[in-house]
Amino acid sequence: MGWLNILLKGKKVAGAIKSVKPFSKTGGKTVSEWKSAVTNKKFHDSIRAAGDQITGKLKKTAAGLENLTKTLKKQKDIIDK
Repeated sequence: MGWLNILLKGKKVAGAIKSVKPFSKTGGKTVSEWKSAVTNKKFHDSIRAAGDQITGKLKKTAAGLENLTKTLKKQKDIIDK
C-alpha cells in the first residue's frame, strides 16, 4: 500500500498522533524559548567579535611599542656616542 492510499482512505496507522491538546507539554521549545536562544547566541557572538577586535588592537599596540622602544634605544646610543 502506498502513502497516498493510506492518506486518502484513512487507514489506521500504528502509533499515529490524531490530535494534541492545547498547552500540552510535548518536549519541544516554545516560541519564546527559541527567540531567547537566538538572541542569546547573537549576543554571545557579538561579545566574542568585540573581544577579538580588542585582542587584535592590543597586539598591534604591543608591536608598535616594541618598535618605539627599539627606536628610542638606537637614538640613545647615537646620542651617547
